[in-house]
Amino acid sequence: MELTHLRTFVAVAEEAHLTRAAERLFTSQPAVSAQLKALEETLGVSLFNRLPKGMKLTPAGERLLVQARAALDAAGAVMEQARALRGETLGRLSIGINSDFDFLKLGDMTQAFNQQYSGIELSLLNGMSYDIIQQVRRGTLDAGFFFGPCENTGDLQLRSLCMTTMALVGPVAWRDRFQHATREELVQLPWIYTTPRCPFFQLQRELFNGMNYELQKTAFVDSEDAIRALVQRGAGIAFLREDDADRAEAAGWGVRWQGVTPSIELSIAWRKNRDQEPLITALQNVLTQLWPELSDGRRIGDLAL
Repeated sequence: MELTHLRTFVAVAEEAHLTRAAERLFTSQPAVSAQLKALEETLGVSLFNRLPKGMKLTPAGERLLVQARAALDAAGAVMEQARALRGETLGRLSIGINSDFDFLKLGDMTQAFNQQYSGIELSLLNGMSYDIIQQVRRGTLDAGFFFGPCENTGDLQLRSLCMTTMALVGPVAWRDRFQHATREELVQLPWIYTTPRCPFFQLQRELFNGMNYELQKTAFVDSEDAIRALVQRGAGIAFLREDDADRAEAAGWGVRWQGVTPSIELSIAWRKNRDQEPLITALQNVLTQLWPELSDGRRIGDLAL
């Protein structure tokens, strides 16, 4: 049995599709099929049911998936420990990013890694908070930043970085009807809306807690860049970080609602079973330098939506 076969097995199980698994593994679909067949012949059991729309684990496959993941984690730990014994910290560290480069201090992070861990190559990949958490769980990201709470955290190590003050911002032309509006009046205004997977969606629910309401939705977006652009063009109102609201007012295209708005937590996550790996240890060291509040080792406990 080869580790390559186990990686293929896990990829197909998580993607539930041969083509997507092949893309994830940077190989061809026939190669994936051949590796699965070789593994099934070696194990003497059928791992998948081939369906018209994808691949479904058999009961045997479901049980062996747990062991396959553990075997891959153990093999990775052996390699990382060997590098540590040689005095090296080498490899690629893939980190999901959910917000602006400057806000997440990614320039300082890159510089710190270049100076202290030159053998680590950073890969910074954009995504929504919900998707980043799922990719960390699947192992397609080593770690990831996210906003808001995280459900079912038993497999994750979470670090709180800061509480982010939010502001409700509207186009400057709406100042008179927006700046001192009641919550009932806010409901009647056009909103730049996010999907339920976006943590900013939870801010809307908190703001209107206890009210029977339905927002006037003018657009659905999934990035802070898009939210800022649409507010600037007068499309509607939306939640922005306080620093974004400050810049909007200074630039003359946005105005801040004067009511009380909820805050949201910025955190970072990685898998618990990787907590002692050299790559993750290096990340923790850099984070502690960039976010001084982490110096006491404070960690988030299990959170729920």
